[in-house]
Amino acid sequence: MPVTVLGIGNPIMGDDGVGLAVLAELRQLRPDPRVEYSDGGTGGLELLPQVQDAGKLLLLDAVSGDIPGQVLRFSGDHLPRLLSSKLSPHEVGLLDVLSAARLTGKEPEAVEIVGVVPQVVEMRVGLSTAVAAAVAQAAALAAEILDSWLAP
Repeated sequence: MPVTVLGIGNPIMGDDGVGLAVLAELRQLRPDPRVEYSDGGTGGLELLPQVQDAGKLLLLDAVSGDIPGQVLRFSGDHLPRLLSSKLSPHEVGLLDVLSAARLTGKEPEAVEIVGVVPQVVEMRVGLSTAVAAAVAQAAALAAEILDSWLAP
């Protein structure tokens, strides 16, 4: 069953690029030919084919929260409610993509989100100190999820 890791974000919008930073860290931490690592950028419905082809989908993104740099994990039935509450600027698009996949009957068996709460989302290159410090922790959490999915 294909496992897809999709990093979401815009690296020229400060901490909004954290999903891509976690993706790069995770790719180095867990290189595995059974995993498709993909930069989803700020994509919306154009991500539908990747979502439809994924047996298990791990999304990496900036998510809303109270503490900048906090690493959060979301999964299961909580996703539609969480995604509709606009956890990040991309979530409405992701909800649309996941809904479209469901309507076509080609949705992933499992979907998880590992996110980091941003501090600064404005036009600038680079992550804030708090968010940059959380990248390794987020990648480690994502690696745990991958390990559980890939275990024999």
